[in-house]
Amino acid sequence: MAFHINQGNPNPLILEPGANASFTIEVYVDGNPVEPGEIIQVKLPEGLVFPPTGEIRFINLDSGINRPLPIESRDPDGRLVRFKAEAIGNKPEGFYSVNVLAAATAAPGDRTVPDGLTIGATSAKLSFRVSAPQPVERRVYGTVAASGAVVSGTGFTSVRSATSTFTITFARPFTSPPSVVATAAVGLATPIVTVHSVSTTAAVIFTANPGGTWSPQPFHFIAMGLAAPTA
Repeated sequence: MAFHINQGNPNPLILEPGANASFTIEVYVDGNPVEPGEIIQVKLPEGLVFPPTGEIRFINLDSGINRPLPIESRDPDGRLVRFKAEAIGNKPEGFYSVNVLAAATAAPGDRTVPDGLTIGATSAKLSFRVSAPQPVERRVYGTVAASGAVVSGTGFTSVRSATSTFTITFARPFTSPPSVVATAAVGLATPIVTVHSVSTTAAVIFTANPGGTWSPQPFHFIAMGLAAPTA
């Protein structure tokens, strides 16, 4: 009798730092089917753990089964967990779903444990990839007075460096230049507000009176783009 145990797809499982996901395990046996109760051991690489509130589930889509399984043991650091298998047949009949949590400080890269999956005398490798944190959408908006002072909003500073030139500096840079829209804040006759330039760290705004003469004018603005996630 020989067991076969494998990590299912996707292989490797890809997680961002701090992400909680699940990977799958398939098991079958050569020879006679085996009754429930065989211990399956999961060994996780550095930077990944089975969370304290994590679940291991047995799923058989053909039979409509999706149930949690009791944890036999979990090492204090969360990197080693054991549970009892369901009945094992001569081909994969359902699969196991196991929670895994990537530490928020986990460095990007591939991680493989040669004996990450073990049942009886049979072991198989377990593979993961920690990706770089993905950018998230961020918005910075506010109102700037004709003097250059911030009237409302957070996440930026503002200064008027010439008669009608305003520089808005973002507290945290975007990963690429954001889209910036600026509009006049007051007046029945609408002043002219122009977005002159935008970078990952700042936007330059020009203002003019309704007649087109450069002059300091209050304005609203919003900057929308991608930024690195906060820790």
